[in-house]
Amino acid sequence: MKHTVVIPLYNKEAYIFDTIKSLAFQEKKAAQIIIVDDFSSDKSLINLKDSLSFFAPQFLQTDIQIIELKENKGPGNARNMGLELATGDVISFLDADDCYISSCLNDVNAIMEQEKIDVLILGIVLIPSNYYLPNIKSFEKELISLSNDLFLIPDPLHTVSAPDFIMGVGSNVVIQKTHLKNIRYETDVSLNEGIDFWYRVLKNVPQQSRVGLLNKASIEVREVEGSLSRISYSNWKELEIPVSIKRYYKSTNRYDQQLMGMLSQRWLSHAMKRLPSWKEKALFLFKHHRLLVKNSYYLKKRSK
Repeated sequence: MKHTVVIPLYNKEAYIFDTIKSLAFQEKKAAQIIIVDDFSSDKSLINLKDSLSFFAPQFLQTDIQIIELKENKGPGNARNMGLELATGDVISFLDADDCYISSCLNDVNAIMEQEKIDVLILGIVLIPSNYYLPNIKSFEKELISLSNDLFLIPDPLHTVSAPDFIMGVGSNVVIQKTHLKNIRYETDVSLNEGIDFWYRVLKNVPQQSRVGLLNKASIEVREVEGSLSRISYSNWKELEIPVSIKRYYKSTNRYDQQLMGMLSQRWLSHAMKRLPSWKEKALFLFKHHRLLVKNSYYLKKRSK
């Protein structure tokens, strides 16, 4: 299978060399790498080109494309642009400050071919804390073991709402291109756009599709202060409602409701960690308490 890797790049001058290096020394090389520079204001683009030049001997069999945008429009737009140009049988996204372990693409190719997997979710390790995700203990009963590290997820729309399940973090999903169809990232949101995209993908794949979890550290995800997941806010109004909660707010579908329950829990935790004072936290709770209470009911209902 030919594998396309799409990298959205914005102001990651300190990390892009390591990201490219991780692709250069894959046991099985990507057939295509598309890097979309989202109008970086630092030396990201220069460092990218220097890195590609330095590792050119390792990329002799890889088609590499660099797209230089003239306006910053966010990572969702950059991923969408890369997706439009992707020619591989399978596609994955890699953030410009993260790295694949050397066996990642080889593992993915073997698993997806041998086990006929349509969507494969990869384990990640956070750097420098060395914390591994996902913690499968809380949802292991929802999985079917195929090998020591590989599991089949028979009801992915249910499992995706497990609080300890991780999908979309560190761009840890690989998919057969045929299943993406016309589904694209939202471009005007900054929180939880990854899980929103992949959940919509899962809702649209055929019922007989096989979704797997490789419970192995396949991606090193940097804990970079200032990234969207770690940003701090000056007041509660800056914390937008996650896009999936807005999308499914009136849905009666139990999977949509379960997803809203899980995302609300994460959103609340994010707010309590990132808002600057107890006053701002109290204002956040006052403004959103009805939504949070309603969605917490869906999460409790899920576990019954």
